[in-house]
Amino acid sequence: MKPFTRIKLVIISLLLWIYFLLSSVILTPFLILIWGITRPFDPRLMTLHKLSCFWGAQYIWVNPLWSLKIQHKERFNDKIPHILVSNHQSFVDILVVYSLFKHFKWTSKAENFKLPFVGWVLSFNNSIPVYRGAHDAYVKFSGKALEALRSGSSIMMFPEGTRSRTGEMGKFRDGAFMVAREAKIPIQPMVIHGSFSAIPKKGWVIQGKNKMTLRVLDPIPYDDFKDLSISEISQLVHKKIKDETF
Repeated sequence: MKPFTRIKLVIISLLLWIYFLLSSVILTPFLILIWGITRPFDPRLMTLHKLSCFWGAQYIWVNPLWSLKIQHKERFNDKIPHILVSNHQSFVDILVVYSLFKHFKWTSKAENFKLPFVGWVLSFNNSIPVYRGAHDAYVKFSGKALEALRSGSSIMMFPEGTRSRTGEMGKFRDGAFMVAREAKIPIQPMVIHGSFSAIPKKGWVIQGKNKMTLRVLDPIPYDDFKDLSISEISQLVHKKIKDETF
């Protein structure tokens, strides 16, 4: 990378992080206000989630180095709850999924709920914490997950559990598929491409121009996996996503 290019990327990155901080300070009180006004007649917090989608998606819109194309959005059926799963390349994947502007509840490791702004958005949206390493981690997670699904909300999970270090998709964890089978609901796979190099896993400087794509795949009906083991369901979904990686 030429030094001047590097300097430009550092400046753009710095400006964008400042914008993130300022916009978060401005939008957080508005989010709390919307939560307080709409909660009595909007128990699923759909209005609040729409605002959160705007909050996340606009960071892609304002970045001159990023672009996003969403393919087959019509395959996303938000009239019934699904378990939404995707590969996980970067922190930017969160902004990419928000750009769908579809209703769902995030799952995230419990530590993230303690973060300023990000954690507040997760908490006010009734997102579902994942207690990694706890002996009763799945019991805690599944209780809240099943409650959200029964209320009609889909759940979004990155079954790799963490961002990829190499860009290659890692092994899937079982939680998403255990809940899908227990709740007897479809699994909605999605594929994210092009976000791996947007922001490094350890670092804050944007790496250059990134053309990102979110491809929504056909949902997998419950009847297609009800007789499979959790491991077999995981392998089935992993293969569908890997085969679509481009």
